[in-house]
Amino acid sequence: MIKIMTDMSADITKEQAERYGIKVLPFYINCGDESILADIDYTPQMFYEKFKVGNEMPSTSQATPDILENMYRELGKENEIIHITIPANSSGIVNTARMIAADLEEEGFDITIIDSSMYSYGIGANVIEAAQMAEDGESKEKIVAFLKERFEKDKVYFIVDDLTTLKKGGRIKATTMVVSSVLDIKPILWSNDGMVEAFAKVKGIKRAIAKIVDHVEENILDPENAEIYVLHAEAPDKAEILKAMLEERISPKSVSIAEVGPIITCHAGLGVFGLYFKHK
Repeated sequence: MIKIMTDMSADITKEQAERYGIKVLPFYINCGDESILADIDYTPQMFYEKFKVGNEMPSTSQATPDILENMYRELGKENEIIHITIPANSSGIVNTARMIAADLEEEGFDITIIDSSMYSYGIGANVIEAAQMAEDGESKEKIVAFLKERFEKDKVYFIVDDLTTLKKGGRIKATTMVVSSVLDIKPILWSNDGMVEAFAKVKGIKRAIAKIVDHVEENILDPENAEIYVLHAEAPDKAEILKAMLEERISPKSVSIAEVGPIITCHAGLGVFGLYFKHK
């Protein structure tokens, strides 16, 4: 059988992982002197609370090679593995995974590593679809081709309401921070080949939402049958506004809401929200 594996950056829930038989690699959350190995039981809400009360901004780091190798050995005893990872530009886990997979190949394991080049549910939605394909008996070649096409074409977009965390993390110039605060500029970020970059800067949150919906309308694949995923880190009101505008202007098959986990929240802060959709 083919089994799908990913890591915590995909932001899939424990229920989704269990339903589709997806193995999820944990990662470490570091805050001051404390380091937590966060697995599928560690919810976004748990991280939000830590983010709010900590004196230092949390960071994340990859699981140890031993943890990953043990997971490969357990899952790969009777299965082929397709492991969809966080981008190599953000974590060393991709290279670690490739090295371990190459070593295990000599023992007869079959492990394919795919760099997602995306974040959050941009990874998660495709991980779940790949797991559904595997469940339906599709070949490894077809699943890999599907994933590569999506990760080459698609992006994840986020609107940042408060630039404080981006500034602390060195992700935005101090001069931009001042101008943005005075003029109420809201940056729209996107995942571009694994890097989180500025896609646009718009004055005011309403205009930022309208801008991102304009972009979806121009670039979405098969709108009537499309599924759009609205993402947020403790910003349900903004997520609902974005969802309503998408439903009104595009009328897709569905608009679902998913919570953003530590990877994006560490860089963009609480209140970040955005979306993922399949591009033409």
